Amino acid sequence: MKSFEVPVTYMTDNPQNSREQDSLITAEENRLMFDSIARRYDGTNKILSFGLDGMWRSRAVSRLNLGAEGRYLDVGCGTGDVALEILRQAPGSKVIGIDPSQEMLFRGQIKISAVGLADSISLVMGDVLDLKFEDDSFDGAIASFCIRNVTDRRRGLGEIRRVVRPGGRVVILELTQPTGWIMGPLFRIYARVAMPILTKVMSSVSAYRYLTDSMVDFPRPELILALMKEAGFIECRYAHMTGGIVTLFEGQAETSNKQ
Repeated sequence: MKSFEVPVTYMTDNPQNSREQDSLITAEENRLMFDSIARRYDGTNKILSFGLDGMWRSRAVSRLNLGAEGRYLDVGCGTGDVALEILRQAPGSKVIGIDPSQEMLFRGQIKISAVGLADSISLVMGDVLDLKFEDDSFDGAIASFCIRNVTDRRRGLGEIRRVVRPGGRVVILELTQPTGWIMGPLFRIYARVAMPILTKVMSSVSAYRYLTDSMVDFPRPELILALMKEAGFIECRYAHMTGGIVTLFEGQAETSNKQ
């Protein structure tokens, strides 16, 4: 497969406060990047996270307050790990996952079919900026390691709100830059030294350099909460995990009429 190199000048040439888009790269660049790393995505993530990625997803899914026969939207579903975790925690539920990367979806469909859950989980190509679902279609929605790649986060959150029924929950799991006096320096050393070595062997150095740069570029948690509230979510809160390298955001769709 043709490799994809992420631009390396965006951090200084196109600062967030002057960009026309929220993300560091365009939607098409994002799609090509994930297509290029799909084959080794799961294995690389487990190594880079020291195996903690599964725990992060499990906790995020638990915050959806899953119902026994609920219907859930997995935004940026990738290779299907979150969708599979939803079925593990709520076996009678249904999940629709959307992702722009055909290669990621292909890998996910293989995993889902292998465990006999193709009737419960559907993975389809989709764009969070233009969800092809009716209003109030889902009992909840989750976006795992996805929102930092969305070019218009305000619009994306508004679309998620539109398709989640009143009272339904939204959960956002995102990699963030730790700022503590211990984890902050450790993260910088890991990102500059260990990660390039590991990704050179396992996957794409450029893609995982983008990963660390996008973590640094991601807005402060308070700004994400403000966007969630603007989109129509209430009781919004966030919590750091693993020293702040991951942040969990959650909220509830307003029970009043949509704007």
